[in-house]
Amino acid sequence: MREPGGPEAPAAPLLAPRGAHGPGLVPLFDHHIHSDLRNADDYELMAVSGITTALVPCSSSHERRTSGDAFAARFDRLIEVETRRAAAYGIDLYVGLAVHAADMSDLRSALEGVDELHKRLGHPRVKALGEVSLRHRTTDEVTVLERQLSLAAQTGTPVMVETPPPLEAFGAMLSPLARAIERSGVDVGRVAVMDLDEHKLGLVLDHGGFDGLGGYGLAVSPGADALFAVRQKVTHREVMSILDSRGPDRLMLNTGFHFGSADPLGLGKTVHRLRLGGVPEQTVRALAHGNAAEFFDIPHRLR
Repeated sequence: MREPGGPEAPAAPLLAPRGAHGPGLVPLFDHHIHSDLRNADDYELMAVSGITTALVPCSSSHERRTSGDAFAARFDRLIEVETRRAAAYGIDLYVGLAVHAADMSDLRSALEGVDELHKRLGHPRVKALGEVSLRHRTTDEVTVLERQLSLAAQTGTPVMVETPPPLEAFGAMLSPLARAIERSGVDVGRVAVMDLDEHKLGLVLDHGGFDGLGGYGLAVSPGADALFAVRQKVTHREVMSILDSRGPDRLMLNTGFHFGSADPLGLGKTVHRLRLGGVPEQTVRALAHGNAAEFFDIPHRLR
């Protein structure tokens, strides 16, 4: 306490946790973005936030595709055009290719699309088969899913599974997905499930059909009151809660940003807040780069 009339005691300095900022921070790998549906300037924002490497999966474009050629055109645009758009801003971009259930018109054209996918799985820019999904769990959707998972098994390609936003639909998809993985022969350790939050992650871990899953993708961003948000993102506080309950093993942070209201800076902001929250740097590196780089086998993953 100070004496009456004496000088004020100096205020304690506000110091950020050690390692929360400054040079030498790990480059970020955003392994789940939908930048092909957005303005290319997003790549500049990603780059200045520390992202050096990214992966664009072939998610639904909300266009029904009626031929193998239609799927091939989308695949080639991702491989040839999107990688150049990203490179112009300094982002080393890889892609995932898939026939998404929401883009299927009929079984014939979807299987033609799978054939086109097969032709491109050896391309050096193709690092995943994805995103695959089940929307209505029809026989045709399951057939196309299993055909793609079988290709992944044959080629050793990592698989990205998109999950529907409603929790009820997500829960209904888990058992058909687990059966398709088992029937296809794909190694479950080569499969990652995207778009998880704390509740969905719990359902996957409790299911029993996904023991040894290769990756758990969390789409992260600080909370926002967006007018057109396709999906809700996981905040840094929710990430810290998950870390407290199960640790960082196979957790992979991404923005998952899409054609709606979404923040290409979401990964950088979340990583910064995790550091300020005292998450150890080794854990931050695993969440924001190492786990995903290992899963997708990117050629310049950090040692």
